[in-house]
Amino acid sequence: MIQHDATTFEYPVRQLAAAWRTHAQRHGVSDPDTQLIAREAITGSAQAGYRPAWFSPMSGELVTILACELHRTQQDAIAWLAGMLGCLHDNGNICLYLEESA
Repeated sequence: MIQHDATTFEYPVRQLAAAWRTHAQRHGVSDPDTQLIAREAITGSAQAGYRPAWFSPMSGELVTILACELHRTQQDAIAWLAGMLGCLHDNGNICLYLEESA
């Protein structure tokens, strides 16, 4: 569950790997409880589109990625973020899980 009083951060897409390492990883391993979500680009206006984001319960931090384009649906924003994180993991920029569970 996302805390309403979460500390929030925004990063441009070019800083996605650094943002993930700062807010979703501890000791080089991603928090397994981190939730990929989508946030309305304009609060209260779902028609404006969505931005990819995540919430990390261990830190109470909510991070929004300011991608070049807004996504039409929440699912599109989450899928985009999951795909980008997968690519960053594959090329060694971030760690999504313990090596033993890979």
